[in-house]
Amino acid sequence: MTGAAVLPETGDILHLAEPLKGVADLGDPGVALFLSGAGDRLAHLVRSDGQAALVEAVAETRPDYVLIGGLPDPALFERLCAVMRSATLGVIVLGRDGLPDGVQEMTPTRIELAPLDPACGLNGFTLHLRALMRRCRPVALAGRRWVGGIVLDEAGLTLSDGTGQATLSLEDMRLIGPLFDAPGKVWSREALLGMAYGAQTMNGLRTVDVKLNRARRRLRAALGQDPVRSVRGEGYILDPATG
Repeated sequence: MTGAAVLPETGDILHLAEPLKGVADLGDPGVALFLSGAGDRLAHLVRSDGQAALVEAVAETRPDYVLIGGLPDPALFERLCAVMRSATLGVIVLGRDGLPDGVQEMTPTRIELAPLDPACGLNGFTLHLRALMRRCRPVALAGRRWVGGIVLDEAGLTLSDGTGQATLSLEDMRLIGPLFDAPGKVWSREALLGMAYGAQTMNGLRTVDVKLNRARRRLRAALGQDPVRSVRGEGYILDPATG
């Protein structure tokens, strides 16, 4: 299991979360306070008042994700599973102590949980949300991310530089996607592990090195360059200029 990963600081990236459809339980004071900082920017977020209204909203809106407070009733997940009209649903659980004991084991397999410390702020929310979508609903991410001369096509699962194109697997996207969300920042192996595989993963940090280095070799073969750079003792950074 990963610990509480320290996320890289970055500029305002809440716009990356705006296209995603969500439902939030504003009946939880912590959730209401957290979202007050977003104002009206999350235009596709339905704000419900309490868990009963949240379940009803999920049934009506077919959201990509749900945002709830930090002490969820396990029965809530069964109710969500009964009404959701999609194959999978991402649920962000807002709280400083991670997921309550036993909740993960009692969660239906169609639901992917992601704990979020509110201290991460709206940028942390955005990074965690997009990572959650890559794990359970990659179809929800259909945009393109430009960094330097490199383009990451989330829908097409490709990375191109104007002269060549490399095909990415879903696992590649889970590891490389966060680098494009916060370019120019060093990502620790611990943070990337949590982003790619979830907070409850039993994979070790070595998994990040092995999987990411394998993807980088394919990028070099297809593009003649590798936009990912290793930072000794710290992790990885997206740096197309040194590819």
